Amino acid sequence: MKTSLFSLSFLFLAKLSASAIVDLGSSTSHTPYDSYMSPVKQVFNSLHSENVSMDKVNSLMREGRGFRYAHTDPYNPAPPQQTAARKVGDCKDKALWLCNQLQDSNARFVIGKMKRNARISHAWVMWQHEGRWWILDCTMNSAPIAADKVGNDDYVPLYSYSKGVEYRHTGISSSVAAVAGKSKAPVAAQGDRQLAAN
Repeated sequence: MKTSLFSLSFLFLAKLSASAIVDLGSSTSHTPYDSYMSPVKQVFNSLHSENVSMDKVNSLMREGRGFRYAHTDPYNPAPPQQTAARKVGDCKDKALWLCNQLQDSNARFVIGKMKRNARISHAWVMWQHEGRWWILDCTMNSAPIAADKVGNDDYVPLYSYSKGVEYRHTGISSSVAAVAGKSKAPVAAQGDRQLAAN
C-alpha cells in the first residue's frame, strides 16, 4: 500500500514538473528592438479589446499558416494589411497580422527563440484565453499550443509587446541582447525558410 501511494505521489509530482511555467516577463522601459516596433505599437494602439473565441483563433491560425513564407526585412514587420493582401510574410509579419486580426488586448507580440539554442530569433503571438496562455505561431503551426505544455527549451520569449507595455523575459542572455541590433541576428532570417517548410 505504501509503495502504491509513493508511486502515485511520484507520478503526480513528475507530471507537475513536466508542465512548463509560462514566462510572462517583467515590464521594462526599453528593449533592443524598440526602433523597429512602430508597426507593432500602431496595431496595439488600435485594438478594441474584443473577447475572441477559440474557434476564431483556430480559423485565423489556419489562414495565416496558409500564407506563403517570404523573408523580407530582418527587423521591421510588414503592415498587417500588406501581409493580408499579398498572403505572404515571414514570422514577424504573420505574428503582427494575427495580432491585428485578433483585436484582443490579451495578445502579445513576442520576439524570442523557437529553440533555446537557436542562432536566429523568431516571432509569435502569446494570447490569454479563459485564464490560460496560448502560443499562436502561424508560421510553424495551424493550431494554438498551450504555453504551459511547452518544454523549457521551446518557444523561449526574450521580449514581448502588448498595448502600452513592453516586457523583458528571463530567457535573455547578455549575448542575445548584445546582438539584437546587428544585422547578423534578425528577428526572422533565411533560416526561417527551412523551419517554415516543415
